[in-house]
Amino acid sequence: MVDRIEIKHMRVFMHLMKEKNASRVGLLIGLSQQAISEYLKKLREEFNDVLFVRNSNGLTPTDFAFELAIKFERVLAEVDKLNDDTPYDLKSLKREYTIIANEHAQQAIIPVLVSKVIASAPNISFKILDFYPEQYKDMLLSGEADLLIGFKAFIDQGLNQVELKKDHYACAVGNRSDLINQIHSLKDLEKFPHVSVSNRKDQLNDTVDSFLKKHDISRKVIAVLPCYTSLQRFLDANDVITFLPSALAPGANLKLLDLDDQPESFDIVAAWHGRSSHNQFHKWMIETLLGLN
Repeated sequence: MVDRIEIKHMRVFMHLMKEKNASRVGLLIGLSQQAISEYLKKLREEFNDVLFVRNSNGLTPTDFAFELAIKFERVLAEVDKLNDDTPYDLKSLKREYTIIANEHAQQAIIPVLVSKVIASAPNISFKILDFYPEQYKDMLLSGEADLLIGFKAFIDQGLNQVELKKDHYACAVGNRSDLINQIHSLKDLEKFPHVSVSNRKDQLNDTVDSFLKKHDISRKVIAVLPCYTSLQRFLDANDVITFLPSALAPGANLKLLDLDDQPESFDIVAAWHGRSSHNQFHKWMIETLLGLN
């Protein structure tokens, strides 16, 4: 029976035991109420017990649920301790480390991090996953991912986290563009066409919009691109202005404009679930990240 129950089922169950409210658990771990209901349905079928009885205040665990919680807690404690207390040599350590990273982190942090880690731990491999706001908490909770790197504004403050660096949106043009010699003030930005990047949930484009609005600047956007990696080729073919995080400009081979003001800075953080906090390799990984600056 236990073979058909996954770690994520156990973690959802333990959250339900603590919160006694499916909606609150969904908000806590970033899952829909329907998803929580599906996890609970699976557990009920596997253990042939209702587990929780609905009442006016939420959910009341059955006697069997309390017994099951003791067993699940023991299993999860063992899972969370894997490798925690085992001395290891970085040179011989072999494992895959999964990082959820937004586009900024994928370009500005991940390449340098991997190079630094491989130099000390050559048998470590990385799996880099895109950041999706609706999925990352469940992935960290279930152990599908070890770490998240992204913008603090989009990361649940209930996770353990540490600030890695600050960045800001900078105004840029193509490497061969002459616009850099024609723009002398913020107001000059209105004279030329712009290209922007898709206003996805993991981007901070409203920072640029607020900045331009503050200075009473309107812009003509001729194209909206899906990602920052598209910018270099687009600006090679089109003499336009763009805004992007300043850390990404060198990799895109763009020239930054020296303006009178710039958009507010934002924080890039690393975040993880509490279950990883005592893992020796995780601690070393965080120290390595902090040492990149």
